[in-house]
Amino acid sequence: MAGARTGAYESGSQATRRVICGAKRHRDGQPCQAKSEPGKRRCRFHGGRSTGPTTPEGKARALANLRQYRAL
Repeated sequence: MAGARTGAYESGSQATRRVICGAKRHRDGQPCQAKSEPGKRRCRFHGGRSTGPTTPEGKARALANLRQYRAL
């Protein structure tokens, strides 16, 4: 029976349900049609931006990387 078996992400459990992303696409304003990440509401492209490092160690690492690639 072809097509009867569903993939791991397509099961009915709430934690792994994948829905249509729905974020607005940049070029034409239409909603994104990609499937969301498992357990989330947006796709991998529209998942949100990083807020940056929050720990003192992470902030120091980011500053060191900034200095490393700055013009000499």
